[in-house]
Amino acid sequence: MECKFRNCRAILLDFGGTLDSDGEHWLDRFFELYEQAGLVFPREEIKRVFYLADETCCKNPAVDRFGLRELMKYHVHLQFAALELQDRPREEYLVERFCSKTEEILKRNTFLLGRLKNRYRLGVVSNFYGNVETLCDEAGLSNHLDLVLDSTCIGLSKPDPEIFLLALKRMDVAPTEAIFVGDSYERDIMPARGLGMKTVWLQGANPRLPENPGPVDCRIFSLAELESILL
Repeated sequence: MECKFRNCRAILLDFGGTLDSDGEHWLDRFFELYEQAGLVFPREEIKRVFYLADETCCKNPAVDRFGLRELMKYHVHLQFAALELQDRPREEYLVERFCSKTEEILKRNTFLLGRLKNRYRLGVVSNFYGNVETLCDEAGLSNHLDLVLDSTCIGLSKPDPEIFLLALKRMDVAPTEAIFVGDSYERDIMPARGLGMKTVWLQGANPRLPENPGPVDCRIFSLAELESILL
């Protein structure tokens, strides 16, 4: 059977949940980490403080210089402050568990992009805090990337098609020549498909599907599977 990605020249990838984990939303990871740390809070409360920390990170211009561990120390501290929780050992536990798993997957995916670089132009398009380029530099991903777009830096965010069009323009490829890989069906897959890009959905353990999601070209459960579907 002919590979549906044969005529593609570029791969664009999401960062959070895609390059740094196998389809796990950060919020879901924190639900699990709070439970592992023995911190009993309603999930709605964890969700509230998580998105509050997200919003604060996006508004703080100093965050654009934060590496992974500095970012997560700040993010978790913001969460604990919003919960009125003073517990330094558990705060450090959440940071360490989050970062150690993330660093392991980023290392694996850095080697993956190094191999794909020989065949494709590669880029990252992410809704992030302004420091996704810093994180890519820190992990060694930047050595293999032709493009990094961070929503906070450029004032555009997914699912707005304009951020995808900007990436395609800067990569000098047509939509039909590009593949988008992401873990969010609504923010990644649907807008990319709407522009004519090929789509690969990285489905995690807790997938979020919108109503009438439409088709996807391929579904994977780990970014490590990407090479095999491109053959």
